Amino acid sequence: MKSFNELNIIGLTGMSGAGKSLAARVFAENGFCAIDCDMEARRVIQSEKCAEAVKNAFPEAYTNNEFDRVKMARLVFSDSAKLKEYERIIFPFIIYEIVNLIQREAEKGEKNFLLDAPTLYQGGADDFCGKIVAVVADKTACIQRITARDNISEADALLRLNSQPSADFYKEKADYFIENNSDTESFLKAVKRVIEDIK
Repeated sequence: MKSFNELNIIGLTGMSGAGKSLAARVFAENGFCAIDCDMEARRVIQSEKCAEAVKNAFPEAYTNNEFDRVKMARLVFSDSAKLKEYERIIFPFIIYEIVNLIQREAEKGEKNFLLDAPTLYQGGADDFCGKIVAVVADKTACIQRITARDNISEADALLRLNSQPSADFYKEKADYFIENNSDTESFLKAVKRVIEDIK
């Protein structure tokens, strides 16, 4: 088993719709093993133990006995107490899977990792990151991107954004801070500059 101290683990976080996925792709193209923590979370929620815990706490988020992501999003993003309860249930499962995934890839020889994690701080994954990169954008731009990407209403996109920390929160806590309010080319150049500095 490799110690995480031997690895270069970078956390990537920020506002929904700000461009984290695009930034993660650039990191992957530059030699980082990029882990999509949101995708891992979707897998985890289907696992028996996690699904049972979520269903017991939020039965209204299920349709015909199937987990309904849209219902859950509306439920937790409109109620901070419910969001905290949901996170309290799922984060330990997610962190466990991510740690195991890093360990498996490290055993294969990977040394550079990127954790693409919208809830990096909330879940505690920042504890094993050497550096943290935050991506933010104006709310208007984020809403446009979220509605186009996830095919949800502007109201639902705004609910999601309002449940997350502010841009200032990320700016204060991250080691690197990238704004994505201009054209894509400028954003990509900014990401590459961060990667060069990290390396």
